[in-house]
Amino acid sequence: MTFADQAFTIPVDRIHCRLTGSFHLAESVEALRKAGWDRFLARHPAAFDGQLLRMAAHHVEDNRLSITAQATNFSAYVVTRHAGFAEEHPGAERADPLGLTVLLVTADQHVIVTRRSLTAEQNPGALYLIGGYAEPAVGEEVDLFEEAARELAEEVAVTDIDRSSAFAIGLAYDPVYCHPELCLLASSRSTSAEILDGARHAPDRNEAAELFASPLSDILNEEDFMPGTPKTWSFLKAQAFLKQHFRERHAL
Repeated sequence: MTFADQAFTIPVDRIHCRLTGSFHLAESVEALRKAGWDRFLARHPAAFDGQLLRMAAHHVEDNRLSITAQATNFSAYVVTRHAGFAEEHPGAERADPLGLTVLLVTADQHVIVTRRSLTAEQNPGALYLIGGYAEPAVGEEVDLFEEAARELAEEVAVTDIDRSSAFAIGLAYDPVYCHPELCLLASSRSTSAEILDGARHAPDRNEAAELFASPLSDILNEEDFMPGTPKTWSFLKAQAFLKQHFRERHAL
């Protein structure tokens, strides 16, 4: 389910994500799942086949984002995420888990940036922000702000983000790892120094080799931020959505 990039500025309380059951792979793909997952585990023995939230459909209208979602899992994603999947399995659907990228702005107007570990499964050594994949919740409604808050708590031990000032700023489809990505903007009441110090105690720092704070003005104004440094697709998309968000806010 590919789609064109969509930039917007939607308060998180106007995002509605409804879970409508489970996603099932086509029979031909399901038959390949175990072998594909076994090969993946051979390269990444610590991997876990956890549940993920599949974005089955989405709709933007009246400054609201509505998402219809299904439960899937990581092994289904692994077997459907390569670029040649659609050609190899015409008519079959991808797992399409919903990724979340969070631009975290500190009280002193910095953005928290990470550099991925050289052993990371995706984009080793490249600049990244904070995020992961949304997970199904108990019940039909999934609060994607809470999903983003969970990622922030796990990766950088930040728990003081302000819901009232958080926005979804764009939705795009990753053409390399083949899944939708929702970019969110969140603000912390903590300074960059406080966050960097506290992040040492975060429960999940495995994929980030480095954590630093960069002035928000640099992220907004520099076309080639940190030249010569590789950047993840999601970092570049989030940066572009952030610029569009501030252009629109200043135009009001």
